[in-house]
Parts: sequence; structure tokens; C-alpha cells
Amino acid sequence: MGEQEDKTFWIEEQQLAMIDPSLVDKWGDPNKHPETQLSKEEQQQLLEAGREMFVSHLTKVGFPMVTVHVYCIIDGEVWSTSVNGRVKASAFRRDARTGLCLSSNGLDLPFGGGMTLKANAEIVEDRDVVEKVCVEHGKRYYGSPKAQGLFTGSLFTPNRIALKFDIEKVVSWKNIGMKSE
Repeated sequence: MGEQEDKTFWIEEQQLAMIDPSLVDKWGDPNKHPETQLSKEEQQQLLEAGREMFVSHLTKVGFPMVTVHVYCIIDGEVWSTSVNGRVKASAFRRDARTGLCLSSNGLDLPFGGGMTLKANAEIVEDRDVVEKVCVEHGKRYYGSPKAQGLFTGSLFTPNRIALKFDIEKVVSWKNIGMKSE
């Protein structure tokens, strides 16, 4: 094992040693403990910094499925895309209810935590809107105009649809359970 791997394991072990098991079970449901939730500002920071979100839908037989999606924010609203005829598009036509989940894991944020968004997925087929969402995805995920254009071009296909998520409720949590100094 190399020096870098040794250092990584040492850092992980130090972080894990700081967890106080008596605090982990104390908090429970974040809705009952506002002090364990992300602030509105932290929620916005997570939405803006996030690279992917997990999106749920129900199959024909009611089985929950979760997939990872790229997303963007346009005028304060969360958007993603899918393709007409795919399972997710069909699922949202049957039942628009969804859960979106984001985590701070791997992000350069001054806090740790995550949030789940209780939402309804609205399918938007207007080509101008779909193109706008694809363009915003390109801008969000790629720095160079050429890469943005290539990504947008690969995403903006004839059967592409936009998914607008109408958020009903936010449940957030901070990574808690650390031992006091």
C-alpha cells in the first residue's frame, strides 16, 4: 500500500473515531429536530454545487426505482430530462410523484449533509423549453463552449422531453453525531 493510501485510511479512521454513537440515535427524524437540518442558504448551496441527483419513480406494478440524473436550475426551478417512451417518462405520466435526493458527499462545501425533495414531475415537450434545459445542462457541467455545445447536441435528441420538478417539501439533514472537543 502506498503512502497516499496510508494517509487516506488514517484520515478516514480519524473522522470515524470522532463519531459519538450515543448522538447518532438521539436525533432521528430531522423534521422533529430543526437544529439538525440544513438552513435555507445551505440547501441552496447544495442545489447549486450538486453534480447529480437521484430521482425516484414507480414501475407499473408499484415497485420503486431510483436513477441518477444530471440537473439544472432555471428561474429557481429544478429541471432534468428523459426521453419519450422510456420507463421514467411513462411512469411520470401515470404518477407524477417523485423523490429527489442530493448529498454533499464529494462536494467542496463548508458543511456535510443532504436533502430529499418531495416533488411532482411535470413532463414538458415544448421543443424550445427542452432545448433550453439541454443548453443549461451543457453550461452547468462543461466549462468550454465547445464541450457545452457537444453535450447539448448529444442531449437534445428528437424524442427528448424536459422534466420540471415542482417541489412540495424539503427534508434536509446535517451530518451530525460528532463528539464534542
